[in-house]
Amino acid sequence: MDEVETKKVMLEVPKYSADGGLPRLWPDNYFLQVLVSDGYVTIEGDPAGLRGLAVQLLSLAEADVPPGYGHDLDDLPAELDPGSVPLTLLRTLDTGHA
Repeated sequence: MDEVETKKVMLEVPKYSADGGLPRLWPDNYFLQVLVSDGYVTIEGDPAGLRGLAVQLLSLAEADVPPGYGHDLDDLPAELDPGSVPLTLLRTLDTGHA
C-alpha cells in the first residue's frame, strides 16, 4: 500500500463539564448546510464551516464526554444555513472497532 502524505493540524476543542455540558464553538462567519436528495446526505461548507463541524465532532470524541451526549444542529439558532435538514451528532459507546 502506498504511503499517504499527511500534515498536522492544530485545533482547540471545548472541554466537557458535568455541570455545563459541551460548549459549542463555531467560527464567526461560516457556511454549513446539510441536504438530503435521492437518499444521499450532503454536508456542504466553506473552509470555516467544515472546520467548525470538525471541532464539534472532535470535541464529542474526547474521552470525558459520556456516551449518549450529543448535539442537534439545525438552521435555528443559525448553526446550519437556511434550508438545511437537521443533523444530530451523537457520542456512543466505544465499540472497539478500529
